Amino acid sequence: MPENLTKDDKFGNIKVILIEPVYRGNVGSVARIMNNFEFTQLRIVGAIPQKEDFVVGVHSEDILHKAQLYDTLESALSDIDRVIVLSRRVGNTKKPDFSPRQLANYVCDKGNPGSPLNYGLVFGRETFGLLDTEVEQSDLRCYIPANEQFPSLNLAQAVVVILYEIYTAEPQQTADLAEKSVIDEAIEYSIEVLDSMTAFKNDNDKTYLTHFLSSLLYRSNATKQMTIDFKKVFNRIFLRFHRKGKGYKIN
Repeated sequence: MPENLTKDDKFGNIKVILIEPVYRGNVGSVARIMNNFEFTQLRIVGAIPQKEDFVVGVHSEDILHKAQLYDTLESALSDIDRVIVLSRRVGNTKKPDFSPRQLANYVCDKGNPGSPLNYGLVFGRETFGLLDTEVEQSDLRCYIPANEQFPSLNLAQAVVVILYEIYTAEPQQTADLAEKSVIDEAIEYSIEVLDSMTAFKNDNDKTYLTHFLSSLLYRSNATKQMTIDFKKVFNRIFLRFHRKGKGYKIN
């Protein structure tokens, strides 16, 4: 179980992360929404804005006062095992991994407080959303379907859609899920094998395959055994090509 949480903290391993929010009222609204659906873990990259008061956060002041502040997104994600950004960007290289309901099913292990994983739900600025460099720090992306002519939701509205879906999702059995470091090590191992075979035409080719393998393992919410099997397959490829095994660590 993540540190400083109790068995009664139903969604304590799910962190709501706001990047440089502009309006104080939105932060208050987010806190109230979190309270409505029993979420307690709020993180803010930057500072709580001072443009408005907390009136919309009525009865949720405790969440606001306990919100953790970070200077950078990287530091806010330092203990997160699955980073999921909410973004309306779509395209060939920016395909969403989840709808809100699919995201809820992915993270919903309520009733299983022994889960070792921390999930981070990252929401961008009200003004211009997320930077490319911030999106690149994510493992997965969620897209909230809306009017194509006006798809951008208010920050608090986006949060309520996602938290409601998680709150009402059916509990899932928690398997022996792999921590972020274990998945990333398996991806790095596979890329090293392919690199040793001169399998990439250029850096873009390597980047594309790295993103593909990352999406494959993260979307499947890989278990530790899956990462071991993944490395076994690439070790056999290495053996066929180099006439000797590369070897790998069993996490």
